[in-house]
Amino acid sequence: MVAAAAAVGLLSRRALRRRKLRNSALCGGSTPGRLPNSSSLRLHAAKGLDQDYFCRDSDGQQAASPARFAQQWRMSRAVYERIRVEMVKESYFAETRRDATGCQSFSTDQKMCAALMQLVDGVSSRAVWNYLKIGSSTATESLKQFSRAVVHHFKEEHLRDPSAEELQSIANEYECLGFPGCVGCLDCADWEWDTCPVGWHGNYKGASKKPTLRMEAVCDDYLYCWHLNFGVPGSKNDLNILYSCTLFQRIRSGEWPRSQPKAIIARMALTWFYYLTDSIYPNWRVFVKTYKKPLNKKQKTFGKHHEGVRKAIQRFFGVLFRRYRILRQPCALWFQEDMAVIMEACVMHNMTVRERKSTYTGTRVARVAADAAEAEDAGMTTYHKIAAQEEPIALVEWLHQGAGQVENRKHHHDLQVALTEHEYARAGDNKAEESSGDEFDEGMEAFVGGASTESEIETEAK
Repeated sequence: MVAAAAAVGLLSRRALRRRKLRNSALCGGSTPGRLPNSSSLRLHAAKGLDQDYFCRDSDGQQAASPARFAQQWRMSRAVYERIRVEMVKESYFAETRRDATGCQSFSTDQKMCAALMQLVDGVSSRAVWNYLKIGSSTATESLKQFSRAVVHHFKEEHLRDPSAEELQSIANEYECLGFPGCVGCLDCADWEWDTCPVGWHGNYKGASKKPTLRMEAVCDDYLYCWHLNFGVPGSKNDLNILYSCTLFQRIRSGEWPRSQPKAIIARMALTWFYYLTDSIYPNWRVFVKTYKKPLNKKQKTFGKHHEGVRKAIQRFFGVLFRRYRILRQPCALWFQEDMAVIMEACVMHNMTVRERKSTYTGTRVARVAADAAEAEDAGMTTYHKIAAQEEPIALVEWLHQGAGQVENRKHHHDLQVALTEHEYARAGDNKAEESSGDEFDEGMEAFVGGASTESEIETEAK
């Protein structure tokens, strides 16, 4: 009886406290008994953000300096405003939205900066509250919506195949660097997936023994990305990614590229574009690799210069992972589709590179200018568009001679030997006469009807 009386007294006291709390002045939320919504915090945070970086609503107050803005958000103010113009068109980023209590929603700048804080600083969605007063779920949703909008509005322009003029410009740039016909560097990188389901670990664990998703990229010497393939499980190596890559499927089928170079390199006729890669890739004619075990000074000179130019793809991954630190940390998202959209949203890197490309200064400009003058004197390469073949017999012939030779190992070896001679002559250790495009037909005949064995090729090189 005593225990029952004590329990009844305790329950009555709790009910009394709840009643007093319900009737107190502290209560005033959307539901009786709850605290009022802290809408004033988001308004103060929006005002503080505007005063710090934008000054849209401030009269006469100066915004942050261009250097400070670029350091914080990893992009210039012009690029940010261009993205914002497209974000305003999306219903999620419209400032006219109201929440369930009728209060004004977060501003467009708040949601964009919440997404950028997670992208460029790698902070968790919970840490966004400290500055922007945005909750964890809203910050995560802002990141997803922002990434989808960026991909929707800018991928078609800034992450696509180069046109014929752009392809010629890239090839001219690499010709200045000593590799006529090259159109980029190719390699792969990983992004760790922290929330990968346990049952999938065997398929997604790679060399790091952690679940990862792999991406394949092609970039030029200015670190502009022309191809990005993401989503392959981490257990796949570079060869598995290559065979599933849509870019090389189109190259093998003859759909791309729609132009070809014509040049003579050390008495070899070059009629195809190629990429600089490391030694794991196969001996196809569209890949140029270094010698695993260089035997003489020519091969060592070629390997040194090849690695010096091919490091552009490593620089690209380094800049990308440093500019968007979310890629350096294990991803906490549950779905691969969201990770793929975030990866493609890094197309903002291309927007920044294109904006800054005309303002590069220092040794980079001096080196390119000197190499361009040297290449202009040489006048080696000409470029021709490939006409579409309509007749079945002509189409089969063209596919056999062009696209059907992508995996030709002999062409790979001949190109490697020719570039070795070209780089050795270019280094000044030997004088070699480089021909212009006028002697292309003669070089083609010598290339097609010439030596076919490795011993004869080495004899000709000597």
